[in-house]
Amino acid sequence: MSIAVRFQSRGGNTKAVAEAIAKAAGVAAESIDAPISEPVDMLFVGGGIYAWALDDSLKDFLNTLSADNIKCVVPFSTGGTMSCAGRIAAIAKTKGIAVCDDALSVRMGLRNYGGRKGGVTLTDKQLGKINEFVNRTKDI
Repeated sequence: MSIAVRFQSRGGNTKAVAEAIAKAAGVAAESIDAPISEPVDMLFVGGGIYAWALDDSLKDFLNTLSADNIKCVVPFSTGGTMSCAGRIAAIAKTKGIAVCDDALSVRMGLRNYGGRKGGVTLTDKQLGKINEFVNRTKDI
C-alpha cells in the first residue's frame, strides 16, 4: 500500500502532527507545496482552522487532487476547539475521492496561536493517539 502525508501549517502544530503520522506510517511528511506525483492508496492530509475556515492554500491543494491518483483521503486536523477534518473530507468527496470514516483531531490549545514559530513538542498522550490512529487506519 502506498501512503503519503501532506500538511498545511502556519505555526508548526500541524507539521508536528504530520511528522508523527508519517513516522508511524513509515513515510516522509511533506508540505502541501509538494505535489502528488504518483498514485497513492492512502493520503493523510491535514491543516488547522483559521478564523473558522481552512487556509486558502489547503483548499487549493485539495482541489488539485484527483480520484485518478488518490484512492482514499484520511483527514487530520489540529486546533483549539474546532476541527477541519470534515471540511477536508467534504472537498475530497466532491472530487470523487473516497474518504476514510475515521479522522484524527489533535487539540493543540493555543500553542503557536497566530503563527508564532517555535518548536512544537507533542505530549506522550498525543503521540499515542496519533500512533493508534495510524495503525487503525492502515488496517482499513
